[in-house]
Parts: sequence; structure tokens; C-alpha cells
Amino acid sequence: MDEKTWTTVIETRAADGRAIIFPYTAAVSATLAMLVFGDVSALSDSIKLALATFVVLGSLWVIIWWDGIFQDFAALQKSMPAVVASTPFGAVMAKAPIVVFRVVNLLVIGLITLAQVLAIYD
Repeated sequence: MDEKTWTTVIETRAADGRAIIFPYTAAVSATLAMLVFGDVSALSDSIKLALATFVVLGSLWVIIWWDGIFQDFAALQKSMPAVVASTPFGAVMAKAPIVVFRVVNLLVIGLITLAQVLAIYD
């Protein structure tokens, strides 16, 4: 892969990652605000189910989104142009533990989701 294409792909995938952070943070914050300031125990079972479904599916969406980005970064590591690989950034990029990032992403979002669902049904 040539340097220009590689750079464009990495910029695009990084922008994709940044694009999902605000909607996810807003959704988690809104759910947290409902749990802290609202009387969730007074909600009907169908409303609790809708809220829990929103939490789970929204989290799944973010996990899949970020996992795709991490997979692309792993592929970009392997197709790094020599001119990039010879730089300090290239050396760091080549050693980036993408699998660890994928696992941590899954764990963090999964734990946030679990905590929210447990709070909804508490």
C-alpha cells in the first residue's frame, strides 16, 4: 500500500473512532441520569425492557464499531509503507497491541452495560 492511501485509511478509521465516542458517552450519561435522578423502580416492566434493550444494543453497536476499527488498525500495521515504518511513529504503530485494545474495549463497554442493566432491574 502506498503512503498516501495508508495515511488516508488511518485518518478515516481514526475519525470513525472519534465519531462514535460522543453518541455513546451521551447515551451512557443519559441512562445514568435516569438511574440517579429518576425513579426507575416505578417504571413499568415494558419501559424497563425498552431501556435495557437500548443500553444493550447501543453498547453492542459501539463494541462492533470499535472492533472493526481495531481490526483495520491490525491490517494497517501489516501494510505499513516503509517510509512510515522507519519513523518513531511507525515503530510504535508496529508494536501496538491491537488484540489487547480489542479485549479492553469489550470488557469496559461490557462492564458499563452490565452495571446499567443491573441498575435498571434493581
